[in-house]
Order: sequence, then structure tokens, then C-alpha cells
Amino acid sequence: MRKYADILKVIGDLKRLKLYTLLAKCGDKYYVCELADAVEDTHYNTSRHLNELRKAGLVEEQKVGRGVMYFIPQTEEPFIRILVELVKSIPDDFVRREMELLKKRVSFRGKDQRCVSKIYPNWKQEVE
Repeated sequence: MRKYADILKVIGDLKRLKLYTLLAKCGDKYYVCELADAVEDTHYNTSRHLNELRKAGLVEEQKVGRGVMYFIPQTEEPFIRILVELVKSIPDDFVRREMELLKKRVSFRGKDQRCVSKIYPNWKQEVE
């Protein structure tokens, strides 16, 4: 029972819930820098939140060159599968801006699909 309480505690943080919701609704692998820009937080804080989700078994990481990508893995565990579906059922309005920012941010990836760190300063204004 403790395991489930810990998972709910981790997901109970607003920033982690937003990150998890983004990953669940967008259903792909994303670099920390892309997720950080989407939730408008620092890379350090975003990485810390993603690490908490990883330790709880909710996301996995994949190292790609010098970057790290996060994603929600396929699982046979009923509790996690139901949790993912529950999070997907959160209305899009809760993360609409973040989903739009993430989509725009991913569009800056290079031909090799690597995260681009230097993008033009006003890129977020195009989403509004």
C-alpha cells in the first residue's frame, strides 16, 4: 500500500502533474530542455521533477548523446495503466498552453532529432 501512496504523493505536486500530463497526452519522448521550456521552468527544476517521477516508476529516461529524453513506458501494472488513463482524461485546457509550447519547441529539433539549445528569444510569443 505504501508504494501506491508514494506514487500518488509524487503525482500530487502540480508541476509534476503537468509534466506527467504532457507526457501522457503527447505520447512521445521529449528532452528535458523541451519539457522545461513547455512548462516555463528551469532545466534544473524540471530535471528534478522528472527524476522524482522516474524514481516512482512513472516515467523512464533514455540518454541520447549528451541529452536525456523522458517518456511514459508501456506497463502491465494495472495501477499505473489506470493512472495514465486517468491523467489523459484531464481536460486539455489544463495543459493547452504547455502542449502548444512543447509542439513548437520540438519543431526546432535538428535533422538528427537532437534538442536545440539556442533558439530565437521570442519563440514563445508565437504560441499566444
